[in-house]
Amino acid sequence: MVSLMKASPRATPRLFLILAALATATMTAAAQDAVVMKSGLTREGKITGVSGANLRLQVQGGGATGIPLAEIREIRMDAPPEFEAAASRLASNDAAGAVAALQTINDTYAGLPAPWAQRAAALLGDAKLAAGDQEGAAAAYEKLIQTYPEATALANLGRARLAVEGGRFDQASPLLEPLLAASDQTAFPAPSDAAALCQAHLLTGRVQEAAGDHQAALASYLKASALFPFDKNAATDAQKRADALRAEHAGLIAP
Repeated sequence: MVSLMKASPRATPRLFLILAALATATMTAAAQDAVVMKSGLTREGKITGVSGANLRLQVQGGGATGIPLAEIREIRMDAPPEFEAAASRLASNDAAGAVAALQTINDTYAGLPAPWAQRAAALLGDAKLAAGDQEGAAAAYEKLIQTYPEATALANLGRARLAVEGGRFDQASPLLEPLLAASDQTAFPAPSDAAALCQAHLLTGRVQEAAGDHQAALASYLKASALFPFDKNAATDAQKRADALRAEHAGLIAP
């Protein structure tokens, strides 16, 4: 006969406490940011921002330390909740609220080698432009390229948007060409590039429409809304513009 041992009444609470402690420790470890040095060393902790040319890292159980950005190969850090909240504000047309939130994020993290930090720098320009501050937007896009020289396409997209909104369509086209060329190479862009491609086709359509090339403009709007609908607001705007073109020009079809 096989006998079954009953757990002691005291064992269950003790086991629960042990499992809870293990789960907490696991969650804490998972929440750690990581900084990978060019030397190969990885340091873990909580990234709290950037000061000058140094990244600030709060080490668990210890104090804060500064790590030169020039010595960092990569970082592993999720975008903070404030970034998503700021992006949502901009998407919901709360430009003023988005500017304030994005300015705080940029003041804290500008220079951080992370895609979301680059995006925050670009969105600051977009938010200022949406708020009617064209001079501030231009300065933000310039700051983006100074801080992240590798983000040329992202900065040029912002500059093109600024040019289109200012009616300087001839200045926008050359800035958009690299993004349009990139879109020709893929139907499944990386998440970091997808929204920019959608916006580039929307802006190209506006340039073409201003030049009176309605057929080409329709094609660009459809690319933004159907082929690269990775920016909800841009895709919706593109679809509305495509519908308006069709309504104004009977029989208009995309090439």
